[in-house]
Amino acid sequence: MHVSCGQILAAFVALASVPSVVDAMPASMQSRSTIGQKPHRSSFLRRATASIFSRAASSSSTFTAVDYQNYAASSINAMQKTYYNATAGLWGSTDSKTKKFSGDWWNSANTLTMLANYYGKFPSTAPWMSDMFSTVLVNAPAFAFKGFLNDYYDDELWWCLAWIQVYDATQDQKYLDTAVSIYEDAKSVYGQTPCGGLWWDKSHSAVNTVETSLYLTASAKLANRLPHKKDSTGAGYYFAQALKAYAFLITNSTTTLDSNTHLFNDVYTYNQGIILSGLVELTWSTKDASYTTLATQIADSVIANLTTNGILVEKACEPGKCDNNAAQFKGVFTRNLAFLVRRANGVNADTLTRYKTFLQTNAKSIVNTDDDKDNMLGLVWSGGNSNPESLESTTSGLDTLVGAATVTA
Repeated sequence: MHVSCGQILAAFVALASVPSVVDAMPASMQSRSTIGQKPHRSSFLRRATASIFSRAASSSSTFTAVDYQNYAASSINAMQKTYYNATAGLWGSTDSKTKKFSGDWWNSANTLTMLANYYGKFPSTAPWMSDMFSTVLVNAPAFAFKGFLNDYYDDELWWCLAWIQVYDATQDQKYLDTAVSIYEDAKSVYGQTPCGGLWWDKSHSAVNTVETSLYLTASAKLANRLPHKKDSTGAGYYFAQALKAYAFLITNSTTTLDSNTHLFNDVYTYNQGIILSGLVELTWSTKDASYTTLATQIADSVIANLTTNGILVEKACEPGKCDNNAAQFKGVFTRNLAFLVRRANGVNADTLTRYKTFLQTNAKSIVNTDDDKDNMLGLVWSGGNSNPESLESTTSGLDTLVGAATVTA
């Protein structure tokens, strides 16, 4: 596919009908990497002692951090029992007839990130996660893709961010080393498209907002965890890359914080969510509040335009047209919004309170309206007669429950 600079720059100022920078890939095209084998369930799971959907417990208008944590723990246990395969080191599904396991590759990275977020805040409630992190590190690349590298740069960067989160939760250097190793594959080709940014894939078929936003966020996070590493010019090795990605996404494309640009109006919620943490990390390292100012503008636009009665909605496909990949997207936004609340400098108290309330409102709705008795979480957070659940919808809902738990005093 030929991509011209004109195409890219035009797409950067596209309206809501255009979901990404160039030749946006529909969610259904992102389902790529599954490799099968017979399942082997881990034995560390403990049964939840209470159902997340106890109406008596969930009817209260006030939830504490412990309430959100307990609901999350119940759903995590159910998710692990149903979807986790220790031999593969991945989450996925098992064919009922052949008993063959198929791992969901980039979705597993997001599941790992969510679990690391939980463990970082509530380690004593899930001591088994420490061993699970090690199992995933060893078994997932052996089962699927060596070194967590495949043909898609966005997949690789999801795994990079996952291992950064595991490092944050455990302070075990091997996880940060893994993130660094994965990152180098994307860095080696960054800026080699006709107009900069990062290719979606190694076949050079598309350039989208997502992978460059992931690159910005991974660069900014690594810069704050490895600040002493320098490039050949003496600049911060990762920080310089974060600024390059920022310039591509923001300075060279939007020029101003215009709410009509793609960062505010891409169809899918995760397009907005990914960059929030990267912008927060940039403010953390530079003390320049303009990065979090942009993050709050993006978040405010999502809350204003991609919600119904205060509940986040994947308006491009809910309730009946989202595939499993799209079912992952909302959690990416709420996870990164929670990170903004926890770590943002230069954000006023009223704004932080609004975001906390938004996370809590969505978490309560998930608890109160989902009718799955097995503690799985459905796609539609306002409930309804048809609310399919999957690994991706459960992980997405858990991102919101965990996020609410971590921002609630």
